[in-house]
Amino acid sequence: MQSRHVLLGSILVLAMGAFAQDSAHTSVSAGVFSGSAHFSAAPLELHGQTVAGAPYSAEEISSIVQTLADGTHITRTIPTHKVYRDSAGRTRTERSLGATVERKQSVDVPVIVEITDPVEHVRYTLDTANKVAHKQAMTAREPQRIAARTAPRAAPAGPGSSTVTRAGAAAAPGQPSGDDAPQFSQEKLESRTMEGLLVEGKRDTTVYPTGSQGNDRPITQVNESWWSPELKVMVLWTNNEPRSGESTRKLVNIDRSEPDPSLFLPPADYTVVEEKGDFTIKWGSEGQ
Repeated sequence: MQSRHVLLGSILVLAMGAFAQDSAHTSVSAGVFSGSAHFSAAPLELHGQTVAGAPYSAEEISSIVQTLADGTHITRTIPTHKVYRDSAGRTRTERSLGATVERKQSVDVPVIVEITDPVEHVRYTLDTANKVAHKQAMTAREPQRIAARTAPRAAPAGPGSSTVTRAGAAAAPGQPSGDDAPQFSQEKLESRTMEGLLVEGKRDTTVYPTGSQGNDRPITQVNESWWSPELKVMVLWTNNEPRSGESTRKLVNIDRSEPDPSLFLPPADYTVVEEKGDFTIKWGSEGQ
């Protein structure tokens, strides 16, 4: 049977966003999955701050909806991922590579598990298909540096208030400036309850003026994010981009109890491999 290859675009970005993953390639032939994924040597660059004293577990659901000119909707739903955090700030994320496989095909797809342990200063990437734990060291200072970089931006003072800026002389190199520069605005939204948590919302709007992108009318991109100050996690994030569709990522079935400690350690029957640089995980024919 001819192999069916899947192009990895924005849906894979959503599916694997938490990983220090540079690239992935997958295919299915005769109902058998094969592929590979490359992981960066900088294990913490994509992680947020260490949060202690706020354990939880949840499921993460992501989707992309594209609307064609005739009104047809194309929906791509990424398989549910599981996330965990204990009281010490250790995290575990379980993500299936199923987002890269056509939904109509029935095939066993590998699950990649990522464990970050700020207490022992290590990260494990678990290859569940081959029972290998790829171990990477991190320095004690990295969580603090990352916390400073990823602190959520302050929203306007009150609900309904907004700030508006226009990129001009400060526009990034290669970006339009002056009248062609995109307009940015931010609005704080009324707090609400999601999944039993009080969340704070903000809406960021970017308007690309007529002609700035070859467009004959303005293009408006809207991003909404809903943040839980208690758990210090994003509960809901949406991005409506007319050119690529509406992307959504949300947490559901949030459980505030302490996760099982064994979730933050490699299983006893796994082989632990010390990684000093980049590494690649392979499955099926690519691993032969």
